[in-house]
Amino acid sequence: MIETKNFDENKDEAKEELERNNGENLEAKTDAEFKQAGNIDISEVQVEDISRSKIGYKDILKEKEFMKVVVGEIISRFGDSIDMIAYGWMVFQLTGSAALLAVLFAVNGIPSLIFSMISGVVVTYMEKKKVVYICDFGRGITVLLTAVLYITGNIAVWHLFVFTFINSTFEAFRAPASGPLFTQLISKEKYDYALSASSTARTFAELIGFSVAGALIGTIGIGAVIVIDAITFFASGLITMTLKLEKEMLSKTKLTIGKYFSELKGGFLYVYKSKLILSICLFAGGFNLFIIPFNALQPAYVKQILNRGPEAMSILAVSFMFAMLIGGIIAPIIKAKVSGKKMFILGGFLIGIGYFMFSQLGAVNESKYILLYIIPPSVIMGIAVPFFSLPVRSALMSKIEPEYLPRAIAMINALALSTIPVGGALVGALVLLVPLKDIFVIFSVAILLLFISQIFNKSLREL
Repeated sequence: MIETKNFDENKDEAKEELERNNGENLEAKTDAEFKQAGNIDISEVQVEDISRSKIGYKDILKEKEFMKVVVGEIISRFGDSIDMIAYGWMVFQLTGSAALLAVLFAVNGIPSLIFSMISGVVVTYMEKKKVVYICDFGRGITVLLTAVLYITGNIAVWHLFVFTFINSTFEAFRAPASGPLFTQLISKEKYDYALSASSTARTFAELIGFSVAGALIGTIGIGAVIVIDAITFFASGLITMTLKLEKEMLSKTKLTIGKYFSELKGGFLYVYKSKLILSICLFAGGFNLFIIPFNALQPAYVKQILNRGPEAMSILAVSFMFAMLIGGIIAPIIKAKVSGKKMFILGGFLIGIGYFMFSQLGAVNESKYILLYIIPPSVIMGIAVPFFSLPVRSALMSKIEPEYLPRAIAMINALALSTIPVGGALVGALVLLVPLKDIFVIFSVAILLLFISQIFNKSLREL
């Protein structure tokens, strides 16, 4: 016979059973020194890791709106790459001075230093998509005007400084908007592969651009190549205009002077309190300072050290970008297996090695194989770039809270680029006193020491 009990008896037994279980659980938790709570966190991380491990490039290709941005970046980067060689060679032809190249590079960094503090707050109150395409159109107009003045023979050196300043000002406002726009287009678990896909696509476009730049300059001329760059800016802006996004929740509070300084203070405090973000800012400032000779003086390096012309710049750039393309593809795969910190330091170390190798090529500049000798250091530096940039970009996108993202990116850009104006002026003075080869040696060793020092940077464990 099945024994039956009334509701109250069942309730009392259930209550006693629950108390016994709670006591046992509490005792177990005490004996294990609350390790159970830690296990819950680990389980959550494991679930997230399993979810991320299922993400691949095929998932990124399904993100239609994000792929529109990638297409826009491909078009824009193609224009930038052919313009980089055409513009650099135009400047060197007009001035004939390596020092002026460095000073122009310094001017390029001033707007980011001045306006990033403003743009990071202002962009918070604006539709990010609109900011991006307006800045693209503005840069397109500026580049087109440069081309027209050059083609008509009316361009002067002071125009280069003015147009460089204007273009960099647009970029200072675009950068804080493009970061949040990225987070609107892609979910967090897809960040690594989305960033890698975007970087790879841009690199591929630059690879094509650098490959054809020399031929284009030789056939249609520098002015026409710069016109193509302007057209790509307009195309990128038009593509951004077509993006279909959820309506962005913007602050309804009117931006006043008091509110601006309050928001600016909030952004500063946010960056200051995050050891990782602050560390990246300080590191980026040092890196941007030491890489200036490589970035700013390539036309002078090719002419004075290698005794070659634009074809050497094309080979350097093509090799560099092809390696970046390969590095961009394998970077997220490697990041899934090793820590972001190790990947970051390895990438930086390779940058320094390749940089130093460039300083030694002057010893073989008479060789008929000199153009081939350019390839190894270019490949080493190119493949290293995604290794150290992916962990940083991924960490910033995933760890910065959305409401702080425009301000944080603006602060990071301002601090990271703060060394460029001073560094550009310093390099401009150095080239008048020190041989270009020795400048490359000094700055490449500085890069190596900078990355080696990051081994002891505990905050990079968060990468």
